[in-house]
Amino acid sequence: MNNNIKLIASDLDGTLLNDNSEISDYNKTILKKLMEKGIDIVIATGRPISSMDFYYEELQNNGESIVFNGAMVVDKNFNCIFTNPLKREIAKEIINLYKEKYINDTSLNIYSIQKYIVAKDNFKIQTHTEKVDKKNKIVGLKNFNDDIEAQKIIILGENDILLDVKKDIDNLFTVHTSFSNPNFLEILSADANKANALKWLCDKKGISRDSVMAFGDNYNDIEMIEFAGVGVAMGNAESNVKKNAKYTTVSNNDNGVGVFLKEFFNL
Repeated sequence: MNNNIKLIASDLDGTLLNDNSEISDYNKTILKKLMEKGIDIVIATGRPISSMDFYYEELQNNGESIVFNGAMVVDKNFNCIFTNPLKREIAKEIINLYKEKYINDTSLNIYSIQKYIVAKDNFKIQTHTEKVDKKNKIVGLKNFNDDIEAQKIIILGENDILLDVKKDIDNLFTVHTSFSNPNFLEILSADANKANALKWLCDKKGISRDSVMAFGDNYNDIEMIEFAGVGVAMGNAESNVKKNAKYTTVSNNDNGVGVFLKEFFNL
């Protein structure tokens, strides 16, 4: 077994999860073996707490999780231990830009710790959270007020339109933008990403980046994969993700995370 790796960070959708949004028994078995050996398993996802806690419990994980694409880190009880939200004024200006220029072709979601606000109910493109967590959904941007802290904003739409939105936002605001899916443009605080959240967590634990392994499949995983001593792209990953990874495994539907770990650790 390679004793250098002390922490494994994995994205959920398109990575640890198959296309049916399930963690396979194969992946669960491999991860359980590594947890028993004392290796920290960290879920690093763009999802809010409310749509990832099921998987955390399914893994019987006692470690921390990175949520909102790195805008927040939570402990095993889902209490916030680190947060890097969007500045309120910037969030308001992005909402105004959306209303003025993109409201007809896209929708916009604002995510806070417990609730999320959607500009349009039942928009033709929906996030996983909208599909499974209806109890925390608030419809209407008028509900965004000074009591709500925006951890992140997602603009949903066709990719060609979102590329124009991204250009506008990158030119006008000092924020971090990335695609977690061709139809989801994620907007966070300028220095919020999975890599910076992972670095914060590693510093807290006294773990060097050389002792970190990270798995991902999409653009919002690139910084994390570059940060890790062992960065692994999924077989189904975007080409730019593969270019920035040290290794590539098989696809999420073929247990890519578990297959790589089994071989790497000689399990």
